[in-house]
Amino acid sequence: MLNMTREIKSINGKQYAYDVSMVWDSDHRKRHKVSRYVGKIIDGDRENPRKVREIVAIRGVYEIGHLELVWSQMEDVISTLRDEFPDDLMKIIAFAFNRLIYPLPMKSIKSWIEKTWLSRTIHEISPKSLSSMLKRVGKDQERQKRIFMKLMKKNEIVAYDTSALFSYSPGIRMAEFGHNNNDLMLPMIRIIMGFSRLRDEPCYIRLVPGSVSDIDTLRKTEEEMPPGTLFVMDRGFIDDANFGRMDTDGLYFITPLKRDSKIPDYSMKNDGFFMFRKRAIRYSFQNAGNYRIHVFEDILLRADEENEYYSLIDAGKTPKFSPEKAGKIAILTNTGEKPQVVFELYKFRNDVEEAFDVFKNLLQVDTPYLRDDDTLRGYAFVSFISLIAYYRILKLLKEKRINSRISVKDAILQLSKIYLTDVGDRIMMAEIPKKVRELAGILDMKPELFPKSVPS
Repeated sequence: MLNMTREIKSINGKQYAYDVSMVWDSDHRKRHKVSRYVGKIIDGDRENPRKVREIVAIRGVYEIGHLELVWSQMEDVISTLRDEFPDDLMKIIAFAFNRLIYPLPMKSIKSWIEKTWLSRTIHEISPKSLSSMLKRVGKDQERQKRIFMKLMKKNEIVAYDTSALFSYSPGIRMAEFGHNNNDLMLPMIRIIMGFSRLRDEPCYIRLVPGSVSDIDTLRKTEEEMPPGTLFVMDRGFIDDANFGRMDTDGLYFITPLKRDSKIPDYSMKNDGFFMFRKRAIRYSFQNAGNYRIHVFEDILLRADEENEYYSLIDAGKTPKFSPEKAGKIAILTNTGEKPQVVFELYKFRNDVEEAFDVFKNLLQVDTPYLRDDDTLRGYAFVSFISLIAYYRILKLLKEKRINSRISVKDAILQLSKIYLTDVGDRIMMAEIPKKVRELAGILDMKPELFPKSVPS
């Protein structure tokens, strides 16, 4: 070829480069133009065109649907994490998302990230870097506290309780001997958790040594909560000094009294009744200094207790039974709420127990391979972020009225089938299965916007 020139052709809005020359055709005894394809013009670079076969080479296929679901529900949490832990933000997200989506040991999280869209943002991660992140986060409990406070609303209603993690690791100094639910002495770490009724999600977590009593955990938590907070607690937190301080500090509480307490008058005449979950609840109340004692009687529970009592007698046993207390529960409070409201708030306490169950079982939070207290605290805190995500997705499923047929884990599994494909010059959405597309539609998700929603 002689006198070769570069020519740019536009085809379907795209530009392509060709080398063009004039050659002699001996058969027809004349010159004609010959074009040789060079490649496609990328980003206006005419000097370095690239061949299409090079461009369309698939560089990676990434799961993104489940990430978009979690990310869309956690923007405010991610924002607060960015403010408080900017250098560790993406590692926190990687660890928290993994605990929710597909819990793995730290040594395997990198492999999981590599097949998700997170790999476009998180380029360097290892078990050592994750462990270091957890230690830094766990050491800075003040920043953890600021995150909780930023997320809390005014006059929060918090179901408050404790549970335990068990560990024989010699590096975990918080693992001290304490009594578990079966009254056995085991090396444990006590987990303190709060659950927000206003937001319908966990709102607070802290770890203390296993030997610390429930009453003592409450004293520290009181100092960290803003005035106006209402604590809903179980019997183990009853302490006059705690309640007096809460009353002075503008905090409120609702807690049941022990059945053998001599404070409530179970013989009081009922003042009325209300219906709770199709059960009739009678009530009465009395004042006790700055507090009020409500006595509630569940009609069906009373019948069950009496029936159990006579069944045991029939079996030749001598059970203890007080007809005056049968089916009744006494609740101490410093709120001025009506009896029905007090009872309903007390029943809300079950939510924190369910949150502990999700935290320890569904998210598989345990303590293996953690070498020190700070790493353990970080591990619990970042896992707690995934617990918030779980409850927010559950809330979304309830709002869409599909929670009875699809669980949080089911939704995450289905949406993991939405993929993005990197083909060099563009990102393409892989074909989405029909059922997955229908679920995405119900949840108001728009797959075509996913790359913009989950950063890369």
